[in-house]
Amino acid sequence: MTSSPATSVADVATMPAVIAVEAMHCRIPFPNPLQLGKVRMTHRDYVLVRLQLADGSIGHAVGFERGMPLLDLVTRVAPHYVGRSPAMRGAARQAAESATPPARAVLMRGISLLDVAMWDACARHQGLPLWALLGGTRTRVPVMPVVGYGSSPEAIAGQCRDLASRGFRLVKVMINGNDLAGDTRLLSAVREALPEAVAFGIDAHWSWKTLADALPTCRLAEHLGAIFVEDPFLPQQWRNVAALQAELKVPLAVGEDVIDRYGFRDLAESARVLRIDASVSGGLTGVIEALHLATTMDRDVIPHVFPSLHGQLAAAFPTIRCVETILPEVGADPIDRLFTEEARIENGDLLISEAPGAAIAFDWDRATCFALRSERIGG
Repeated sequence: MTSSPATSVADVATMPAVIAVEAMHCRIPFPNPLQLGKVRMTHRDYVLVRLQLADGSIGHAVGFERGMPLLDLVTRVAPHYVGRSPAMRGAARQAAESATPPARAVLMRGISLLDVAMWDACARHQGLPLWALLGGTRTRVPVMPVVGYGSSPEAIAGQCRDLASRGFRLVKVMINGNDLAGDTRLLSAVREALPEAVAFGIDAHWSWKTLADALPTCRLAEHLGAIFVEDPFLPQQWRNVAALQAELKVPLAVGEDVIDRYGFRDLAESARVLRIDASVSGGLTGVIEALHLATTMDRDVIPHVFPSLHGQLAAAFPTIRCVETILPEVGADPIDRLFTEEARIENGDLLISEAPGAAIAFDWDRATCFALRSERIGG
């Protein structure tokens, strides 16, 4: 492992301030349309954030737009970060959260990206990868690829066989959720295709409203040996999550859209696996709070996509079971077209980046080819 230069407390305290925040909304078309449940997808929208510091250094963040005015949310909270040093990222977050309390829930997505960019800038300034600042425990982490975007059961089974042959030990399967016969064919084909040593989980993407809706498919997943069922209900329905978990042996995995530690506490009391996403849940500061909660409550954690970024957390927090990825060949997350450094995967494991920062290295100029709109706040 390469060594990094030491940084004194005084160096951190005198870290230069943010002079500008740039945000860009990018749209990248898929090679072919994809089906996710009832939703037909033709493209993926991202919002990129770049902080500029007084000494010329930078900090990066990226998130899924997901049909929200994410760029506007970033620009709304950005003034609370301009003029503050990444060393004071906590003060910036507090200011952004308290400025308009009624809008806190929706603004949290903008705050999350600014917080990630502040952490990235701080780690880059210190010449260390994020995991080293947090205290590393491992240098490689299992990867969980995602399959099931609208293909036939036979095609998805073929993808699973290929993934198993490449060393992946856990696969997540997207199901319809409202077609029990179709999901039975799909999951049966997946189980038959995967070697016994390779596990699978399923993602129901909030398909159900009641216990009666959820139980048939969850019983099927349990019978076939799934190791988790993700997002049976909306995260606000934590009481339903708790009631369903009480009926099942298979763990429920929930939380990727939760915005703070209070929501994670409710879900950690209700389910056995927490899903975190630094681009949503208060940034890296917010998910670190959730990770401490999960550790205290003996809950496993599986982050939501962004494997390189979340891999930095996984290197420091053993409670993270694996990182999730949508591999480029699937075509559902072409974010690799923006990045300057590919995630390195070897025999089913992510090799954790040792580059300074939070492993978010995108090419701003390249991204402008996909830009719908961009904004700049500050000098």
